[in-house]
Amino acid sequence: MSALRLRVALRRGALITAANWPLVALEFTADTFYKAALGVPIVGGALMVAVLMGDDLSSLLSQGLRTGAGMVLASLLVSPMALVTFVVALTVVAAGGAIVLFLVKAGTLSVLVRGERQASDELHAGSLRFDLMRRADACQLDVLLGGVRHFGRRFVILGGWMLAGYALAGGAYMATAVGAYRLATRTEWISAFPLVLLVATSALVVLITVVNLLYLLLQIIVVSEDCRVTVAWSRLRAFLLHDSRQVAGIFGVILTITVVGTAASLLLTAGLGLIAWVPLVGLAVVPIQAAAWLVRGLIFEFIDLTALSAYVAQYRRFGEQDA
Repeated sequence: MSALRLRVALRRGALITAANWPLVALEFTADTFYKAALGVPIVGGALMVAVLMGDDLSSLLSQGLRTGAGMVLASLLVSPMALVTFVVALTVVAAGGAIVLFLVKAGTLSVLVRGERQASDELHAGSLRFDLMRRADACQLDVLLGGVRHFGRRFVILGGWMLAGYALAGGAYMATAVGAYRLATRTEWISAFPLVLLVATSALVVLITVVNLLYLLLQIIVVSEDCRVTVAWSRLRAFLLHDSRQVAGIFGVILTITVVGTAASLLLTAGLGLIAWVPLVGLAVVPIQAAAWLVRGLIFEFIDLTALSAYVAQYRRFGEQDA
């Protein structure tokens, strides 16, 4: 069977995601709890800094978790024991939360793959029909938990490979930045250091994006083929050689939508921040911001699962054609 056109694949992915809409809430909840869990050791580190260094706790956490973690880490460098405690706590929480996210993704993909297989080929061809949407609905607890039990170990292995790729990319970036800075300070090329840093940062962003895409496609192949991770690598190579244009098209459209949506949400947040300074009216900003955060999170999760379902549909067609 020939690959779906880009518009058709995205429409089918969106409809399958809509048919299995509880997955959107599940993914959003898991991601939210993971970020909240990461905030616990950061707040603890901020408290240690406030006690040891006399810093203001509100100033340490006012710029977000990532910035706060960097400020806490920099402040704890003067106290090795406190630094080790903070790093160990953050590592344990990050690793445990990541494993939970990997297991949730195993269940989510199991549901989406089954829903895509059950869905009729008429789902993306004509008008919306209740019977077609109901046929694509595979969001059942036994399917979700079965996917976690059956694919959980393989997804944790894949997640470890992804984190190793992150570590290698980050290490190469730091080595390039430090080497370029040392070379620039010894020669007359100090003015070229910002350009080198910009190129290295751009390469890091591209590399991490590629790692994320390959990781996502490997997850889809493992669930669709019920194969080992090593077998999924060979299947991934064949899939990319055969359907690289379709994969690139889905990735480009979803990336564009994500960038535009992020820019719009930032503008909305800035506008709400200005309203917060208005007397009395500012009291209504907090529930509005909470509602905007919830809607934004659900919309972005729906977009991510739409891309996931579109990749699943394209790979199923590739697998049937290859068979």
